Amino acid sequence: MRLEFFSPQDLSFEQVKVLTHALFAVARVDGVHDNEMALIREFYESCARKGDPRLEDIAGGAFSVDDAKPLFDTPEAKQLFIKSLILLAFADGQYAVVEDDLIREYGAALGLSKEELDNLHEATKEYLLSSLAHIQNLDALKEVRKRLDPH
Repeated sequence: MRLEFFSPQDLSFEQVKVLTHALFAVARVDGVHDNEMALIREFYESCARKGDPRLEDIAGGAFSVDDAKPLFDTPEAKQLFIKSLILLAFADGQYAVVEDDLIREYGAALGLSKEELDNLHEATKEYLLSSLAHIQNLDALKEVRKRLDPH
């Protein structure tokens, strides 16, 4: 039996906007890749309602993690925030050190320890690798695993 990667949570639209802005910040740190943009757009548009601001209107300018602190203040919400950022960093096929550094900075600002951040990173890698479990080419899987580590 596989546990859910994200615990069920209802996000407010304020949380959606702040998370979307954070996703853009992580994507921008090493250049926004098409896959990253597609994920951000899909997330935002799946949450937005008629009359809500356009994606481009809420994602401009610098992101401040201080905006996330009061909105992602439970352990589950913090994990959702950080796991979302880690998943996005993997979207372009290369988990960059600069992305990892920024995600860890955000996690620390939210009050997560280095150990908690390491565990979230490992859980995200395992989640992604579990979808490849049926692949027989072990050398290819080893290469994928290497690319999932920033250091």
